[in-house]
Amino acid sequence: MRNRLIVSLAAAGLMLATGIGTAEAASAATPTGSARAAAPTAVGRTTGAAVRPAIISGCSATYFCFWNNENYNDGPGKLSGNNGSWYAFSHSSCPGGTWANCASSLDNAGTSGMGVDVYSGLNYGGDVACISDNATYSDLANYNYPGTSTNMNDTIESNEWTWAC
Repeated sequence: MRNRLIVSLAAAGLMLATGIGTAEAASAATPTGSARAAAPTAVGRTTGAAVRPAIISGCSATYFCFWNNENYNDGPGKLSGNNGSWYAFSHSSCPGGTWANCASSLDNAGTSGMGVDVYSGLNYGGDVACISDNATYSDLANYNYPGTSTNMNDTIESNEWTWAC
């Protein structure tokens, strides 16, 4: 009986340490794309022993946030899971009336340590860039998808959380 208890406790600890059985793991998926964007460096917010960048005003911990304009203006949109189509999320000041092809600033304020792959196409298609845990981008006009000449500004149509940044 004692051995079963020890094995059960060890398995539970391993599950918690790896995120198995948590909401974050349920929405996590690792994409097959290999090109990733390098994340900018930032400092500020603290969680446990780790120093984290300050969460941009309007965003909240645990979310991937985005704004219509550079420098975190007009928003934010907030997502906490994988989304195959940003056309499902309305935002009246975006040209198409949805967040699809409308993001100009980003903040990965997630708390799991995961990055967010952003895609230029629906259902995780097209060009991909990984927004590392705690990364902020104030103006996507300054960034191209890795390995391409495609600018990231106003081109994101889907997102997926990943451990592979």
